Amino acid sequence: MFDCDGTLVDTEICWNRAYTALFHHHGRTFTATDHATLIGQPMPVVGRLLATILGFPTHHSTRLADDILDLALAELATGAPARPGAIHLVRALADRGYRLAVASSAPRTLVHQHLTATRLTDAFPVVLCAEDTDQPKPHPDIYLQACTRLGAAPARSIAIEDSPPGVLAARTAGMYVIGVPVHPDITLAAHLTATDLNAPHLRTALGVPTGETPACPVENAPMPRGPACCPQEATHTGQRKPQQPLWAADDRASGLP
Repeated sequence: MFDCDGTLVDTEICWNRAYTALFHHHGRTFTATDHATLIGQPMPVVGRLLATILGFPTHHSTRLADDILDLALAELATGAPARPGAIHLVRALADRGYRLAVASSAPRTLVHQHLTATRLTDAFPVVLCAEDTDQPKPHPDIYLQACTRLGAAPARSIAIEDSPPGVLAARTAGMYVIGVPVHPDITLAAHLTATDLNAPHLRTALGVPTGETPACPVENAPMPRGPACCPQEATHTGQRKPQQPLWAADDRASGLP
């Protein structure tokens, strides 16, 4: 299960420009500390945090959240690139029989815009966004919903996240978590971390050999089928059975560390 903004798609530059403009408008400088505070938070929380940081009464939270979303949408209108390795990894996982989901704190409009731009819409039979829960990350609800929709036990599922709230949400849900922070100064309490989705140890953990070409063309890949999260139980026609992922070692049927 993937987060979207910052994980599948590199939206941080767009959001940083939006925050920089908003802070400048209010006579403040957007700092690395501000970024670390705001990253991965749902919009209602962003509004409250902005009110605190910028020195506004709490009743201005909704207006500030609307302002930053409008600025971000303007920046994102020209499109945001996929993070390195994202498209290849999603297609390779689909080839191996993973059932995939998106579990994002971003508004549905943004999530579907990103999936359409990266041509990954068909790869995710389940897409959950901010509108699908009233308990956003770091609460585990959106991940628990995604597991239910996929018919997958959280203890046998994997979340890939770029932010501290997302990692906490997935870990609280009982999932194995892979962290791919956008910035090296962001510390994630994930079971495994990598600089990007091309990292060899990340792909080895998922049973996807580095440099492998997905069996299906990116533009015409079929909807994934098979086990939700256990590629060692799935085989692709004409291919060898993939190696057992590292997280499945030691027969950890009751959960992951």
